[in-house]
Amino acid sequence: MLILFFALVAILLGILYFELRVATSKLPKDVFVLYDFKQEKFMGRDVFVIAPQKNVQDLSQNDKNKVILYLHGGSYVGELEKYHWNFFKDIIDDTSSTIIVPDYPLAPEHTYLEVFKIMEPLYKEIIGKIDEKTEFILMGDSAGAGLALALYQRNGKLRHRLPDKTILISPWLDVRMDNPEIDKIKDPVLNRALLKLSGQKYAGKNGMKSYLVNPVLGPTDKLENIFIFSGTKDMLNPDAKKFAFENKGKVEFIEYEDAIHNFLLMKHKRNIVHAKDGYNKVVDIIIE
Repeated sequence: MLILFFALVAILLGILYFELRVATSKLPKDVFVLYDFKQEKFMGRDVFVIAPQKNVQDLSQNDKNKVILYLHGGSYVGELEKYHWNFFKDIIDDTSSTIIVPDYPLAPEHTYLEVFKIMEPLYKEIIGKIDEKTEFILMGDSAGAGLALALYQRNGKLRHRLPDKTILISPWLDVRMDNPEIDKIKDPVLNRALLKLSGQKYAGKNGMKSYLVNPVLGPTDKLENIFIFSGTKDMLNPDAKKFAFENKGKVEFIEYEDAIHNFLLMKHKRNIVHAKDGYNKVVDIIIE
């Protein structure tokens, strides 16, 4: 009876979790005023292009020659949050980069297969629009960072142009969540059971063995100039640290003691440990 009770509670929590997802991404009004902003369609999905004034019309003419493809987090089920938009605006202000943010398909309605059907051609279109003098940066947070790494690996296999730099913020690199080191972490933000449920929905019927779902399983021969930011109070830290250790020399692991999940996206919030330090380090990597 006790097992049945907990099973029912888990099911109800899962249903509630998916029902309470942010359904749409609300655009802050100041992006229309302070930045060059376009909301385009690509294969039926929104793609947001945000840039300093007068830089958005032609990516190949970007005065500062930096284009960032950003994949947002949200456990593969959540839309862009307010703190994402604040982060984008800060990055544009501090680096004069153009940021491209696709509204990729989300679980549980969609799996990784539908995501990559859109992300592969979108990636190819972006690298086709920017010249070799333009620095191309791939970036993402949480689930979006896992997707970013998988997209990197996929394009490495396809022999496409790879990013000049890849920045992964609190990345979710293994949705199976079976690393025993996770048990030692008291994470104030993430729920392991709900993450596993989201990961299962994203993977679909046969996706758990695919590196497109779990990039820790993917090819590493093409990896270079990858920067991982992670905090020790993030339950995704053990898998990220293990991946970085196994790919030392290709991946730089930047760890912050007592920092929580996605800490550096929250520099405008009070009492988020290392948020400003982490953010400033990301800016340094982009502009160096």
